[in-house]
Amino acid sequence: MDFGSAALTALLTLPSSARPVYDFAAPEVVIWSEPRAGARPHGLGRPGEGFASNREEEHEPYRCGPYETTLWHHGHNATTGVIGWVPACDLLDFD
Repeated sequence: MDFGSAALTALLTLPSSARPVYDFAAPEVVIWSEPRAGARPHGLGRPGEGFASNREEEHEPYRCGPYETTLWHHGHNATTGVIGWVPACDLLDFD
């Protein structure tokens, strides 16, 4: 099992109250310092690492491939601990 699979397995075995709600939708999703493109990048998120969102807010539009969103999530990468903002189109729901 590779690291990504191990991280996902660990996340899925957490109690539902502790499990992050989202995961990263692409191999290298930027975790931004502010909810806008061009803000300072704090780090990257990868599928299987999980993203624990503590709030969501509407901000300027952001394009993820063919999708666009104005909804941004603030939280942290559940594996690396990097804190920042991620646009909703770069996240997948675990459910």
